[in-house]
Formats: sequence, structure tokens, C-alpha cells
Amino acid sequence: MAVTKPNSMLGQAVSTLDTPALLIDLDVVDRNLSAMRATVAGRGVQVRTHFKSLKCGGLAQYLTTHGFDRFMAAKLCEAEVLADAGIRDIVIGNQLVGADKIRRLTELAERASVAVCVDSAANVAELSVAACDARVPIGVLVEVDVGQGRCGVATPEDAVRLARHIMNHPGLEFIGLQGYDGQNQHLFDPIARRTGCLAALDRLAAMRAELEQSGLKPRIVSTAGTGTAALAGAHGAANEIQPGSYVLMDCHYRKIAPAFACALTVLAGVISRRGDDYCVLDAGYKAISKDYELGVLKDESLGRVVNMSEEHTKVEQPAAQLQVGAKVEVVPSHCCGTVNLHRRAFATRAGRVEAVWAIEASGRYD
Repeated sequence: MAVTKPNSMLGQAVSTLDTPALLIDLDVVDRNLSAMRATVAGRGVQVRTHFKSLKCGGLAQYLTTHGFDRFMAAKLCEAEVLADAGIRDIVIGNQLVGADKIRRLTELAERASVAVCVDSAANVAELSVAACDARVPIGVLVEVDVGQGRCGVATPEDAVRLARHIMNHPGLEFIGLQGYDGQNQHLFDPIARRTGCLAALDRLAAMRAELEQSGLKPRIVSTAGTGTAALAGAHGAANEIQPGSYVLMDCHYRKIAPAFACALTVLAGVISRRGDDYCVLDAGYKAISKDYELGVLKDESLGRVVNMSEEHTKVEQPAAQLQVGAKVEVVPSHCCGTVNLHRRAFATRAGRVEAVWAIEASGRYD
């Protein structure tokens, strides 16, 4: 059986692609990058794009051509994909514990500038031993809990104590703080989101001030996501923000951050219909994440998504507009979860395929 090669798809009309297919509209990505650049303009804040939303080395390379060359990874495997794509400034916004992962971290440090987060003295000690054995430097950020109640040290005194511990261990370089306010990102109420974000930023500012008063100047102070990027950029507590969803967006997040548009869709085909009432698409929640809510049709005039099962999406229609064989784009409710379901993405522009990218970190949890 003949296999269609990615190069043969270049220039192909999106409407001719087999379904389901993950699409990334590069014109929308470009506008989102411009919107993020405007969000931080003149505020002395750098954007470190969170790769957990993208998982695709080709897309990371595309961002670097537009001046976005700092990345954060949630997992070691994501950092490895970034390094394979030629990215050299990588922070892993998580703790890496255990001999196997730390060995891979030292191997990664041989080909990129890499930093990792810690919140325990024991983890610092094992990182130091591995860095010395491998003779590679490893950057370290102290993770602080700014209200999410997940990882991170709890007080400014704890942050100073752990930073000094890092500095007393060879092979490691203390480079700063991470304080992610994930608890605020998806709050629909703008007042509640602002209140929560400012409380988290004040807490991060207190951590930073305690370090600086102790003679420990952090080079990086990183926080925020797409939902709080504008607030964090204007506050002054941090010099980096770490949004990721802003690049692709989804129908849930755009209600919270309307400055960014939805570049990510899933092309699906109509495989069945019942009179004028509804039709059924060939992509369900194994292809379109419904983590927050149901997806919506890109052209909402064509119908309303009312149900999703593993392999099907049911679309209610006011009239029989979509017949069997038609194709339609669905905007997912969670871009990160949707990208993680696919192994390749079609980068499009003006309705045609411009690139076909592997999604190297999808489905990986290591």
C-alpha cells in the first residue's frame, strides 16, 4: 500500500486532507505572537513560551524565527525534543528526581543551556553529584508556592535557605525563582482572576525581596501563564512570564484571554446524519480534548456540538447544511490536551498546507 509522504502534502488544500487531521493556522499564530509581544512591550519582561502546550519541535523552530527563543518544558522528554530542534535556552519547570532522569538531564546539559526547578535539599544533593560526575553545569531555580498548593517552598526564609544550599553544592548554579500561579489561569471572573493573580505576585515579590536582601540576586524570576500574562507583566515581581496556550489557544481559553485567537483546529469528516436534526463527525474525544467543555465548530453557523464520544462528535444543525462526506474544522476546548492526542500537525496558511510537523512529545510522560 502506498504511503503519502509529508513533502507530497505541501501546497495541498486543507479540504483534501484525510480526517481527523490536526491543523495549525500560521497566520493566526503570527497574530498571537504579535499580541504577546505587545502585552510585554516596554515592561522589561521576557516571554519564555511553555512547550507543554506545543509539544512540537517544528513549531518551536517556527517561533524562534519570530524572536521567541526561550522555552519552558513541563517534562524532561519535552526538553529533549526542544534540544533536538536546536533550542538552546531551556528551563524545566518541574522537579527531576531519580537516577535515570538526572542522567538524562546531564546528557541534555551537554548540548543546551538547561535549568531545572527544585524544592528540596535532597534533590539538590543528587543533582550536584550527577553534575560533578558528568562535568556539566546545571542551572537551578527554587520553586516557590504562590498559592497553587502544589510544588514549591512555602516561605521567603525557605527560599533563601534552599538557594544557599544550591550555592554550596558544586556543579550547580542558582539562577532564580519560579512561582507559577496556575490556580488563577482559568478563572472566568476578571475581578477574581486579578485579585488572585496580584496576591500570587505579591507573594513572589516577597520571596524575591528576601533573596536580594540576603545578597542572592536571582537572574530569572518566572511566573504567570496566558490568563495572567498582562497582569504579571505590569506588576514588577517577575522578569519572565511562561505562557504557552497563547500560541494556539482554544475555545475555552479565548473567553479568558480574548487578545489571542484560536489557531488550532481538528479537521473532521461527516460520516452520518439524521434528517435535518444532526450530523456525526469522525473525530471524538480521542482526537479532540474535552477537558474543560465541548469543542465548537470554527464556523459556528454550521451547527452546534452537543455530544462527544470516543470516536464521534454529534453536531446539532438548524438545517441540513453538512452532508455525508463534508469536512468541518472543530476548535477544541483544550489546546494542550488536543495536541497531546496527535502525532503530526499540518501547518497551514490561506487554506493550504505549508509544513507537516511531527509532534515528538505527544503521548509521552517521561
